[in-house]
Amino acid sequence: MLWIAIVLLCGTVKQLDATCQATGSHKASPSPEPELHDCPLYAKNACCSVDTNNKMSISPETASWNRCGPLSPRCEQFFKQLSCFYHCSPDTTIWANPTLSNHLLNVPLCHSFCDQWYKACKNDLTCTRNWNSGLKSSNATQTNCTSECIPYSKMYRNGRDLCESTDGDSFKVRSCNCLNMDKNDEQVIKALTLEDSTKVGANGKLPCREKRSIMNKLKLSIRKRSLFVEDIDGSGSGFAPTD
Repeated sequence: MLWIAIVLLCGTVKQLDATCQATGSHKASPSPEPELHDCPLYAKNACCSVDTNNKMSISPETASWNRCGPLSPRCEQFFKQLSCFYHCSPDTTIWANPTLSNHLLNVPLCHSFCDQWYKACKNDLTCTRNWNSGLKSSNATQTNCTSECIPYSKMYRNGRDLCESTDGDSFKVRSCNCLNMDKNDEQVIKALTLEDSTKVGANGKLPCREKRSIMNKLKLSIRKRSLFVEDIDGSGSGFAPTD
């Protein structure tokens, strides 16, 4: 009887986890969407439908990133990746904003992803640092700029600034345990959810333990020994002895 109870409990937990964000554009629970061609990364288990994918997620007519005109293809691809993640990934509930509905909080984006995003968009134009507060809604699907359009390179200092500013508190830049919006994210998220502390991921407490490799530790140890020997053989100050 105990074994049956455990099995039933595990099944219940699994079912609770298999949910999507409670917004108008998300399905109640994730399911396969074989025709999800614009967001293929989530086709096997998506919180968006093909209809949502075509009309809401990445449509240039409704996308906030096109307020200053069409972006270069490489730049726009990064926005599409993030839009697909928000609308289609079944894992966004981990980072659901507890105070702002329809928003995420502190999704860990890799530093390298943010740098590449910045590099791809630095010559494109934008009109606000924060789309959540800097764009004025004119109707249900349209937003307009409230200031002049300038290059991304003038609006943001670097990749970190771009990732952590453009969508409010949605993203947090990290150098490990982070997402690149690619197929490897699935394994990263699995690893993160094994840690108890990741249950409060929305509060930015995801673990990030970057450890030096054995070789780097060895190099550091040798360097410290070398400085110590030089100091003994020298004047005692660490500087070269003088006549």
